Amino acid sequence: MLGRVDFQASSNNSFFGRYFLQRFLKAPGYAGGDDNILKSSSVGTDAATHTLTFGTTSVFGSSTVNGVRFALNKSKVDNYQNPFFCPTDVGVQDYHCYAPGFMVLDVTGGFSLYPGNSTEAAFFNDAYQVADDLTLVRGNHQFGFGANVRYWAGDYTSSSRTNGAWRITGSGTGLGLADLVAGRITTVEQGNLNRVIVNNTYIGAYVQDSWRASDRVTINAGMRWEPFLGQNLGNDAISIFVQENFNNGVVSQRFPLAPAGFLWPGDAGFPSRQTGMNIQWWNLSPRAGLAWDVHGDGRLAVRSSYSMAYDFMAGEFHNINSGAPPFGNRSTQTNPTGGIANPYSDAPGGNPHPLVSGGVDTPFVAFGGFGSMDPNINSPRVQTWNVTVEQQLGTDWGVSASYLGSYSDRIWGQVALNPGVFLSPAETRALGIGSSSTNGNLNRRRVLTLQNPEVGQFIGGLDVNTDVGYQKYRGLKLSVQRRAVSGFDLSGNYTLGRCYGLPNTSRFNQTSAGYKDPANPEADAGPCIQDRRHLATLTVGYLTPEVDSAALRAVVSNWRLSGIVSARTGDRLNIIDTGDRARTGIRDQRPNKVSDDFYGEKTLDNYFNRDAFSAQVLGTNGNLEQNAAVGPNFWTINLAVSKLVNVAATQQLELRFEVFNLTNHFNWGNPNATFSSGTFGRITSMAGDPRILQFGVKYGF
Repeated sequence: MLGRVDFQASSNNSFFGRYFLQRFLKAPGYAGGDDNILKSSSVGTDAATHTLTFGTTSVFGSSTVNGVRFALNKSKVDNYQNPFFCPTDVGVQDYHCYAPGFMVLDVTGGFSLYPGNSTEAAFFNDAYQVADDLTLVRGNHQFGFGANVRYWAGDYTSSSRTNGAWRITGSGTGLGLADLVAGRITTVEQGNLNRVIVNNTYIGAYVQDSWRASDRVTINAGMRWEPFLGQNLGNDAISIFVQENFNNGVVSQRFPLAPAGFLWPGDAGFPSRQTGMNIQWWNLSPRAGLAWDVHGDGRLAVRSSYSMAYDFMAGEFHNINSGAPPFGNRSTQTNPTGGIANPYSDAPGGNPHPLVSGGVDTPFVAFGGFGSMDPNINSPRVQTWNVTVEQQLGTDWGVSASYLGSYSDRIWGQVALNPGVFLSPAETRALGIGSSSTNGNLNRRRVLTLQNPEVGQFIGGLDVNTDVGYQKYRGLKLSVQRRAVSGFDLSGNYTLGRCYGLPNTSRFNQTSAGYKDPANPEADAGPCIQDRRHLATLTVGYLTPEVDSAALRAVVSNWRLSGIVSARTGDRLNIIDTGDRARTGIRDQRPNKVSDDFYGEKTLDNYFNRDAFSAQVLGTNGNLEQNAAVGPNFWTINLAVSKLVNVAATQQLELRFEVFNLTNHFNWGNPNATFSSGTFGRITSMAGDPRILQFGVKYGF
């Protein structure tokens, strides 16, 4: 539903208002009862968004304009499912289901049952904003000044771990389905309902100048100030970890039962407010641009610009923090001897669940999973620059060449502070934890447990959110255009680019899912996931001409044909081994590279050359670069044919025919990139759509 109002109060003052309501409803894939529970991967959704904007524009004389804007946004997303069973319903012993009727299970190379991103969850967001922009024209300068203040609050509840997130990767037999049949699990991660109550205040101010330096040169320059204030966790569910406090046995005053080393809001040494971060006051964003008409005739132009900008992380990034003890009391069991039937068989004291979370006297679970913040973390930052040369050829054609560059840094990612340490057989026997380093004795081999077993037994996976990530992009873009002359127009673009860096290795913040070598995050550097070496598009349009015969004109004239050809290099693929051969407990390690010949016959059944890779030596990370492989290329042709027919002076009929993927080209999907899977290198899906025909008729009056 849309609503708008515009009011011209006087020749110098106007007001406007806009309201937008959107509602989205979708039933869950699993209908309940005897329906196929594998359809539970599709979540039901009840979502709504309310947006209200209003403002005023005032003109003062011939050279001053001021605009004030107010905005309100309220949204909710309610994800829901029909219940089927929880672990205790299928025979799991000594277990507690916080939300009866559900079970999250992922089998590598097999299937996913009720995946974590499809579990029941509720997300509420409220945002309020006010901005003022002042424009002054003085001689050859147009000055701009402005300020923006925004307050945003979110309340999120998710249930992805309430009955455990069960992962079966084939770490035992090499095949996920075989491990399932054998009753073996790689990990089960369980915690209470995850609650994130977050709010953030943003302030920004800018000044800029557009200067007409001469008839052929225009210069733009400006500066924006955007301090990073961080996000407050309303329920104090955020912590920092101080290694010195752990070494000295310093315990939180806020939660005295917590293991040494952790601090929460209210503890001495914790940053002010409830963010876990120090305020970064001096985030300045310079920007500059130049436009040069080389000969003064408008046929050859040079343009260049530079800018710096900042980004702000979503509140969901704090899920790992708010789900940690003592709030979510998340804990992880790795390769338990009891297998699926009894996952807490090896847990000291047995199953710690259920627990009432968040109180001062809440006990801390053994080997709980923790997230923490680096107090000096800053907001991500990106710098971009470009140079473009444009030349008109004749009267109808134009060509251009652009150099594009960007550098992003301070990208947030996770560094494990308490990974497993690979020990020799003699060392594991001396500790009484077995004859070798295995996934089953991971928690007993963790850094902090080895340093202080009495305290370390309460700390499992521990990750710090920090900002060591970066990305570099360089590209050359070539363009050609032909104006619509004689009914024919054309536009084409080709980009040759490369993106390389150290991104966040996990799309969504998860325990022990960060950089593979915590002592050297740079080992995860590689091509960006969005890296595309070649990108090309060609758009062609043709309008059939008028003919003299009225009868023939009605049939053949004024048909509009539009075609788009798109082609690009395949997706970047990260080849992983899920077996944790490094024995650190960090997910999705990479194997060793044996040969640069990554690809096999490039058939549907054999896209990769398995002999180009090998499992890494136990206790080490593989040397294969992140995102080293490239999937199949993609191309498609879309065509649209349309005609407008005037029925009367104010009435019009539009006929339209569209074809997507005109040639019905089969674009292959990506191959399985899990090296430890029996289907490694096999393609079982397609990218894009098959040929689709679409017809339409529209009558306007």
